[in-house]
Amino acid sequence: MRIQLFLTSGPLHKVDFEKKTVVVVDVLRSSTSICTILNAGARGVIPTAGPGEAGEMWTKLGQETTVLAGEREGTKIENFQLGNSPLEFNRETVGDKNVILCTTNGTGVFARVARAELTLSGALVNVSTVAAAVVGVDRDTIIVCSGHEGGFSIEDTLCGGMVIDLLKQTHGCYLELNDAATLALLLYEANRADLPKAIARGEHGRYLTEIGFGRDVEVSSEVDSRPVLPVMRDGRLVRVED
Repeated sequence: MRIQLFLTSGPLHKVDFEKKTVVVVDVLRSSTSICTILNAGARGVIPTAGPGEAGEMWTKLGQETTVLAGEREGTKIENFQLGNSPLEFNRETVGDKNVILCTTNGTGVFARVARAELTLSGALVNVSTVAAAVVGVDRDTIIVCSGHEGGFSIEDTLCGGMVIDLLKQTHGCYLELNDAATLALLLYEANRADLPKAIARGEHGRYLTEIGFGRDVEVSSEVDSRPVLPVMRDGRLVRVED
């Protein structure tokens, strides 16, 4: 199995997604929130690239059956019902609803990988579930680290490295890695003993803590705490049994 990892979403316009599995990773916090939303009984998550698109979708689908959630620069978007903290999403707030989600880094990536055969949302909270799904379909895989405002992020790279480690060590896969995938694996191996510490020391982890979301950083570092499999189907991420 060939694994290509991209440390940021910038180069995606050059990538051939045909007949590939894609894992979109945004540990802080989009991917973690998606898992939390689906785990709380939501019907699905509709990722959008910007607040305008999200608002139009909300009007189109109807406010009775949908929830509008998202952030810019870490804080809730004005006039949205919820932000992007995984602590906001529970059965009372999102149960049996479709959640339209708009985030700075993660949600816009999904439209850019739309030609993939299978698209998954991956985070540390569901990393083993995602790895098992990648093995199950057994095709070449692209891991996209959403990064932070167009740049590298340590938490997404660590998560990508952990997916690769699980494929090798737990599932016994023979992998052909690009250099970024090898780098992610090396970074994970060097920090596997204390992932929460490494993530908290990262630029985005520090920023979220400074603006009052330190608990989100901790929750997002909890490996396999939300073992759901979010799969993109017809523009919506839905929970699929692994």
